[in-house]
Amino acid sequence: MSPFQEFLKRGFDIAVAIAGLLLLSPLIVLVSLAITLESRGPVLCRYKCYDLNDTAFEVFEFRSTIAGPKDEKCVTWIGLILRRSGIDKIPQLINVLRGDMSIIGPHPYTTAPGRAYGARIAQCQLHNVRPGLVSWAQVNEDQPENTNAAERFRHGIEYDCYYLENRSFLFDMKILFLALLSKSTYT
Repeated sequence: MSPFQEFLKRGFDIAVAIAGLLLLSPLIVLVSLAITLESRGPVLCRYKCYDLNDTAFEVFEFRSTIAGPKDEKCVTWIGLILRRSGIDKIPQLINVLRGDMSIIGPHPYTTAPGRAYGARIAQCQLHNVRPGLVSWAQVNEDQPENTNAAERFRHGIEYDCYYLENRSFLFDMKILFLALLSKSTYT
């Protein structure tokens, strides 16, 4: 991308994040209240994600599980709704404002890609791009459920490489449009 397109992309990210947080503020208040009423604990949870430079950063989401080390996997009733609808991801707009993420970009990973994919990531220079709330890999998810995690990871890296090789502001808008039409992006 040219420096102008990079500037345009960052401006778009900031504008969408601010507008999204403002427009969704009534929903944010309602969700926060519902989470607080259903179970104890913070409204937001934080977890580590990795960009393609193996750098960890903290990602924000609405808490969808019962708080506590023993009950981490117990999804609440509200949490189930939040996850299925994608509403649990709204706080990631804060990550976009902070500059940790972009609206569109490679998928952030919950484990560092490490050496196994390092050569391919370096070849595509993926490590130079902010991870996105929405990725080309997400809108192209067509893998069978029985595909193992390593295979899904490899496919994701390939989609991310394709994204970088074809990256432009118009391609970002196409991905955003496809994401808005796709239900699989949010599950």
